[in-house]
Amino acid sequence: MSECRRIAERLAEYVDDTLAPAERSDVERHLEACPPCRAGATRERGAHAVLRARADRLRAQPLPPGLRSRCEALLHAHAPVPAQTTWRTRIVPVTIAATLIVFTGAAILALATERSDAFFAAQLTADHTRCFREFVAPDAPGLNAQELEARLMAEYGWDVHVPPSDDAEGIRLVQARRCLYAEGRIPHVLYRVNGQDVSLYMLEGVTRKDADVTTFGHRSRIWTRGATTFVLVTPAAAGDFAGALRYVMQQAH
Repeated sequence: MSECRRIAERLAEYVDDTLAPAERSDVERHLEACPPCRAGATRERGAHAVLRARADRLRAQPLPPGLRSRCEALLHAHAPVPAQTTWRTRIVPVTIAATLIVFTGAAILALATERSDAFFAAQLTADHTRCFREFVAPDAPGLNAQELEARLMAEYGWDVHVPPSDDAEGIRLVQARRCLYAEGRIPHVLYRVNGQDVSLYMLEGVTRKDADVTTFGHRSRIWTRGATTFVLVTPAAAGDFAGALRYVMQQAH
């Protein structure tokens, strides 16, 4: 095991101030001489500060399915073994810590998305880019909106209205998918508008204030109608999407 890896495995305990004095001195000597590990310690302190500041909110977050039972099973497996210490008893605490880190990261991500329009827009913009790259051919033909609505209902149980293609605004409907958002899946409708990639997301049961955010070279218009939030993602610096925006906002419900 490398020295940096050995220290990295102790950073959480170091920041929590739970190391024995000799071990703490050992970590501090390494941090003084190693800028990458020192930066890692700074990030660890920042994460712990977020956790302390958001502790009440995190406790109120619902546990992901199976997390509680998984942790309980790991704790049970970690019960003391008489007369010997096996590799299993040594590795289980690491597994528990990793599981809790994943949950904590998911909870922080949910909180950040809820509070920040920029983070929310960046999350959907990343998905927009990936979906067009992986699932839509450059010469993709236009599709029938009613057929896509029927498919979304049959496959996912979604009763949504998909704004159809509109030749006057140069809007061509090319795909509709189920994409990940927070802990669930949402409708993602994909268009080509005068040759540019444009996405419409529908988040049922989510309400947000209207916003207009630019992230990663894309512009996200966010609005809520009833109990559904809509997000239209377009390139930030290519073309005029005002007509398309008006059309989609009128059609989406």
